[in-house]
Amino acid sequence: MRMNNSPKRGRDERGSIIVIMAVIMILMTLSVAVLARTLSGLASTRQGQDFSSALATADAGLSDALFRFDQQGTTAATTFCVGPNAACSVSSVSGAPGVQYTARRVDDNTYTVLSKGIVNGQPHGIQATVKRSFLYPFAVFAKTSITFNGNTGNYDPTTSTGPIETVDSTGTPVSSPAADVASNGQITCQGSNSPAHQQDYFKGGGTSCNNGYLTPGTYNPQNPVLTCPAVPNSPTTPCLPASHNPCPAVNGVLPGILSPGAYYCSQTDLTTASLSFPSTFTVASGSVNNGAVEIYVIPTDSTSITLSISDATVNQNGDPTKLRVYLAGGKLDPGNGAHSGDFTGIMYAPSAQETNPSCGANWRGSLVVNTFTCNGGPHLKVRYDTRMLSLADSSWLVSDYTEIPSARVTLP
Repeated sequence: MRMNNSPKRGRDERGSIIVIMAVIMILMTLSVAVLARTLSGLASTRQGQDFSSALATADAGLSDALFRFDQQGTTAATTFCVGPNAACSVSSVSGAPGVQYTARRVDDNTYTVLSKGIVNGQPHGIQATVKRSFLYPFAVFAKTSITFNGNTGNYDPTTSTGPIETVDSTGTPVSSPAADVASNGQITCQGSNSPAHQQDYFKGGGTSCNNGYLTPGTYNPQNPVLTCPAVPNSPTTPCLPASHNPCPAVNGVLPGILSPGAYYCSQTDLTTASLSFPSTFTVASGSVNNGAVEIYVIPTDSTSITLSISDATVNQNGDPTKLRVYLAGGKLDPGNGAHSGDFTGIMYAPSAQETNPSCGANWRGSLVVNTFTCNGGPHLKVRYDTRMLSLADSSWLVSDYTEIPSARVTLP
């Protein structure tokens, strides 16, 4: 007999539909979960992207601050801010509207910059120290080597006196800033162990002296150049102003008194390849060139020019910042024995070799040379004058950069 199976097939079909619907519901639930997680991930990713972008915006604030510092020249640091605050000189940074920062004065040559960038409501803060160095931070700087031979004597920290010491404008020894010598090469002491407060050397150099210290950063003076601006360097390279005076020397000898201004001498002006100071030299008073005499000695060929202070008393009791001599290459003759000179000013000759390297010359101000050698007894006298600190570099450098909570960035 033939049986009817239709009711069983109906029940099987209904069971299959229930299973299929259950599978569909599970898949839909999983899809919703995946979608929610994806959307959450996208939001988190977007927040991370905005946070990173806000850091770049904060960096733009630091860059803007550096630009404003550079416009100050050598003017002392003063606190200012940029942002939506009545105390700020500028309300926003061009090209980076989501940034605000404050530049807080620490001293004449140091700022603390706090900057905050905001992108799509995500803030990011940074902090950095920005400094400019002094153009002439050392009593003596020699690119290649410094050698002290013989009994020069030692610096006495209890009295702040010694063969190399710091004096104020009256010539009185003072303890600050300390009188240091420095080199990119070797500093050697044979006789006295520490003629200066410190014998500093930069990476690649060294010393056999006491009180020797590796100094961070770089200080690599370059020869003065004929056109401004010079290639950026630490320290800033002296460059001959477009408006300057001709060489004032007659037969290779400078006049006894010279008015403030910039002067240029080349090998065509110095046919004997030498330039000498007279027995007495004085910087005249005047407001031109900020009252300073600047003498640029720069040959345009391979001529080696010798600059001499032998038998000369130069700018004695004057302001050392008001006499600046810049020599490219050549030789520096400080004189020898009883013929040693006395120089108050800045002698900048980073490639010059010494002739007659005795200890007899007196230097007051700052000396930059290729090699510095002192041979002999206790005659050495180098006085670093506190007025040298008025000559700051025009370039600002960033240090101690770090990310900080954005809440710490507040405008006045």
